[in-house]
Amino acid sequence: MCRIIIYGFLILLNVLQILSQREIGKSCANENDSDGRCTLVTNCEPAMREIDSHRTHRFTRCGFKGADEIVCCPIETTINKNGHFEGNRFANKDDTKRKSIRIADKECANIIKITLLPLTTHIIGGEEAANGEFPHMAALGYDKGNGYEFLCGGSLVSKHYIITAAHCIETLDDVKPTIARLGVLNITSTTFNTETDVKIADWLFPSNYTRKYKYHDIAILRLKTPVTFTQDVSPICLYTKNTEPTTPLTVTGWGRISKINNKVSDVLLKANVSMMPHSKCSETYVKSRRLPQGIVQDQQLCVGDSQQQHDTCTGDSGGPLQGMTDHDGFYRLVGVTSFGRGCASKDPAIYTRIYHYLDWIVSVVWPQSTE
Repeated sequence: MCRIIIYGFLILLNVLQILSQREIGKSCANENDSDGRCTLVTNCEPAMREIDSHRTHRFTRCGFKGADEIVCCPIETTINKNGHFEGNRFANKDDTKRKSIRIADKECANIIKITLLPLTTHIIGGEEAANGEFPHMAALGYDKGNGYEFLCGGSLVSKHYIITAAHCIETLDDVKPTIARLGVLNITSTTFNTETDVKIADWLFPSNYTRKYKYHDIAILRLKTPVTFTQDVSPICLYTKNTEPTTPLTVTGWGRISKINNKVSDVLLKANVSMMPHSKCSETYVKSRRLPQGIVQDQQLCVGDSQQQHDTCTGDSGGPLQGMTDHDGFYRLVGVTSFGRGCASKDPAIYTRIYHYLDWIVSVVWPQSTE
């Protein structure tokens, strides 16, 4: 009798294992209603990051394959059975990129229709920005217990989403930004303001981002409520060319304004910078533990100021590297402020290249257009 029970139990386990295996690849949803695909936990980067940090994860369980857990991995970050990123649903990579460019350019045309050009000249050089000059600029607020501290920047790209740097989310003290302040130049207020502040619902990284390395340093924040566009608040277009821009580039932020102390700016500042040769950054940032491949040209941009007067610094992370086009007078988001060595030094800074992540951005921000 005992043998029969044990045999029956083993059969049941085998059936359950077979059923669980069938779950791999199926669509699923997490508690926050984000779409996902059932994936082995070892192939789901977001789950593995949370396990590394907290010894557990927050994703819905689909089942098991043997002793290995199957989880509902967010669809933008699912890795297929070959270990490759599976964030889009198109078979041909070139076709995917062309479609992403068309979608991003179409959305840009819609942005231009609803955006008023600011009534100001664009005089660059570490100066204060004018009202409405950078309506896409966001300040990310971190609740440290006695009010909000604004420690990173970001770029509004639609009424629901902001692009910033991944390291602004995966911070060393594990404190995440909880609000985005929009449409203001001065960020001295540390309290929540319903007229300018929007709560952050969640965020996404590229599947291959890890805090251990300085690659894929880009994140998309989803806002809890949609933004109402005004002259002071409107999204920026994405740069959709696989070439380095030839127009002047501008950086904006509320970061450190001195090379010798930690004084930060309460008002939004702007400065002119230029593309630098890739070889310059390769010489400056040699291969190391956090840069095992050195600087990767198709993912990262080398930017600086030959006069060593203008640069991004601590607190500017996540903010935009933007270029104004000649034909329509609107900025395009070219890069995301990632890291550098010192502030306004002889060494160029590194920015995450938007074009490299265009397919992923489009699949998250405008998913209905990719169907």
